[in-house]
Amino acid sequence: MSASPHSLRRRIVTAFTVFALATALCFSAFSLVFVYTVEDSFFENMLRQETEHQQQAGAPVKPLRDFVTIHRGQGSFPADLARQYEPNRREYYGDAGRHYHVVAPGSVPYFIVAEVSRELVVRQRLPFLGGVLAVLALLMVTLTAGFGYWLARRATAPLDRLAGLVAEAAPGHLPRGFAGQFPDNEIGALAKGLEQAMDRIADFIEREQHFTRDASHELRTPLAVVGGAARLLASQPLAPQQAAQVQRILTAAEAMAQSVDTLLALAREDLGQTPPAERVLLLPLVESIVVQHAHLLDGKAVEVVVDVGANDSVVCRRASLAILLSNLVSNAFGHTMEGQVRISMEQGGLAVTDSGPGIAPGLHRAGARGQASEGLGLGLSIVDRLAARSGIDLSIASCAVAGTKASLRFPRAADGAASLPRQWPAR
Repeated sequence: MSASPHSLRRRIVTAFTVFALATALCFSAFSLVFVYTVEDSFFENMLRQETEHQQQAGAPVKPLRDFVTIHRGQGSFPADLARQYEPNRREYYGDAGRHYHVVAPGSVPYFIVAEVSRELVVRQRLPFLGGVLAVLALLMVTLTAGFGYWLARRATAPLDRLAGLVAEAAPGHLPRGFAGQFPDNEIGALAKGLEQAMDRIADFIEREQHFTRDASHELRTPLAVVGGAARLLASQPLAPQQAAQVQRILTAAEAMAQSVDTLLALAREDLGQTPPAERVLLLPLVESIVVQHAHLLDGKAVEVVVDVGANDSVVCRRASLAILLSNLVSNAFGHTMEGQVRISMEQGGLAVTDSGPGIAPGLHRAGARGQASEGLGLGLSIVDRLAARSGIDLSIASCAVAGTKASLRFPRAADGAASLPRQWPAR
């Protein structure tokens, strides 16, 4: 269990400690009130005896105790008592530690005053009593805190094991059948619920893994056959209308193959099956992607500028970056009718800028399509999810006048020397 200030174990120990401290303080306060009350009761009883003694005499006589004096009026009171005397008040604190108890005229027609400072037992022993109470309070708090820690540790140990079990669970290796290890109480019920949830998640992951493996084979193979047949057919003499239809088939097959690669990569990202990040040289990757999608520029007055240095590199997953760039470049090539498509390094990131018609607001979400789009409207949404899974920050800025700019920011800045832009002439 975490040792943070908000951990359950710390809260239990704190609750026990606060309770023990509050109990000790209440007990100490009660003890002091009790001894003072007993002492005051002793003096009240003594004055009662003195009052009875004076009543029996019928006139002022010598008091039973030396610290008691008889006064016919307030004028004979000690000065520190006279200046603060009030009717119906019986106890007074005088100067130099003196302490008075006074019985006003009633059953006898005079005042009975007892100066009891030398008879006070609690005052003299107060440091000793305070020390004893402090030691007892400290002992009580320590024992209670220790017991609370033992109880909290015993009570939260199953939670510690359950939390560790869940924290160490990997997407492809979820624990199963662990609920029986925990006691038959609320923690056991929680463990059983987690076990059932993990069983469902494990079954889902297994289905996804089978789908990924099967889709990789079942989808790529027919797409490769369609693409190969279309390329073979395009190489033969065809009428212009037939050639256009074959080219459309070839373009659709390549686009579908790219979509399949993107979806499978996204599935592998979700399942944690991708290889670790590595340092990737950008220029060879960018050049290969430009060449791969160059057919999308056939018949267009579009210039392609690659402003990437020969040593520019980034640390990322190569396959994910290739799919991201392939989608962004093919989107820029497909929607730019004239002008320029520029692929450049900017502040340690990679930018794909085109002079196309731009993207209308709201078309970044899944399923949104522009009027000129022939796809399903999933490209940008899927690319954005794949970038997020890969730790790459994707931002898209677009307007109808300046076209679209897609920027990729990587966890670590790219390094390497800049080089002169490489240019492909307008097609």
